[in-house]
Amino acid sequence: MYEISERPRVLAPHSTTGRPSRRPRRCGVCAGVEQVGTTYFERAFDEHASVEAAGEAIADGLGFCEAHSRALSFEAGRATRVARAFSAAITRIEPLLHQSVVDERCQRLFFSGRHRCPACTANDATAAKLLTPVRQDWLGSHPSVGRTELLCWHHFQSMAGRLLLEPRGQAIQRYLDVVDSASQALQQRANAGMVRASALLGQDLRRAWAEASGPSTPPPRMRTLLAMPDRCPICEIVADAKRNWLRDLSSSFTRYSAEYLWLFAPCCHRHVSDVVHLGDRALLEAVAAFVLSGIHSRLKQQLADIVRDLALAREPKPVWYRSRRRNRDTAAPSVPAPVRALAPRCRACEAEAIALERATAHFVSEMHDEQGRDLLGMGHGLCLSHLAHVLPVAPSATVRAFLSDLHSARLRDLHANLALRAGGPSAPWREAIYRFRGWTR
Repeated sequence: MYEISERPRVLAPHSTTGRPSRRPRRCGVCAGVEQVGTTYFERAFDEHASVEAAGEAIADGLGFCEAHSRALSFEAGRATRVARAFSAAITRIEPLLHQSVVDERCQRLFFSGRHRCPACTANDATAAKLLTPVRQDWLGSHPSVGRTELLCWHHFQSMAGRLLLEPRGQAIQRYLDVVDSASQALQQRANAGMVRASALLGQDLRRAWAEASGPSTPPPRMRTLLAMPDRCPICEIVADAKRNWLRDLSSSFTRYSAEYLWLFAPCCHRHVSDVVHLGDRALLEAVAAFVLSGIHSRLKQQLADIVRDLALAREPKPVWYRSRRRNRDTAAPSVPAPVRALAPRCRACEAEAIALERATAHFVSEMHDEQGRDLLGMGHGLCLSHLAHVLPVAPSATVRAFLSDLHSARLRDLHANLALRAGGPSAPWREAIYRFRGWTR
């Protein structure tokens, strides 16, 4: 079998006294993205920035994600600019509520399956810029291995995914050593091992544990949530599923240690961060060991696929093979795609997805009842993110028309209030943030 040629391993730089020099424990790209991300709202809602451009980005993403929405709600100094940007976004979205679902503009803007937070998109662009010199350095004749091994798992995948087969395999081989070293250090229960493991997972332990908080009380039932004046009912149910998952994860670890951890353990960055915020060090060590084991398995699978592809690429062409130009009108024969090992799905993401589908089905069934529609008419209604999820799957034209009329009226009232009271403590700009992408208050 073809084997990947090993690059010369560059050891960490040492001082003249023979002691290793201090290196940052955290992923440099994560730190850079966080530093640049703190100024996003200053740049997006600056006096010289285009309000129409900000409104278009908000409309395309149906608002900001939960984390950035919460952060924006504290930007009272930019209330006027934020109100004008959301007002411009409402102007773009409100007419589409009455369009047919087959309208191309309506499908692209409102019924898209993926709505990306503008701030998260900016962070991804920043990460791409920071990863470019790391990728170029790895492709150089004398790569600095230390820059690659300090990357977290998410940013390493982004960096390695744009390399050719052989350099990618070499990077994966090197990163496998890093993951193995972090797993061994974690098993020794050392503080350095926990810090290194958290850095590979893209977490900052000191800041997260300072903000540690436990699960809150579960929300009321659907009928009660429909009449709530300040809550999206589906947001509350999905948040309840997340709280239940956290409670099950903590209780199962308390009763059975790590024996049944795989039933609840997360593997995505967002939900690992939720575990960090619980402040339970023993639980975090077990979750970190679980995630590192999963990363190790995925890297081994990726490496095996690369070795196989390189081996196939080096085989000579058959003697009967002739290079020819295919007729574009002739359909190409279907070639079965190679079987790839699927990445394990995060248990918390799965719990939230199941809760979303169940809440959607329950909500639609309530909307078939006139009493349910009356309750929703008295309450807050849906956030635009969940409205975009519910409208295409609502089986009744009566339900779709009711939801469109109700939320269109809410958006028009919000637009008028934003125009009248753009600034000041009583301005509804925070309500505009919540209306687009709701969260548990």
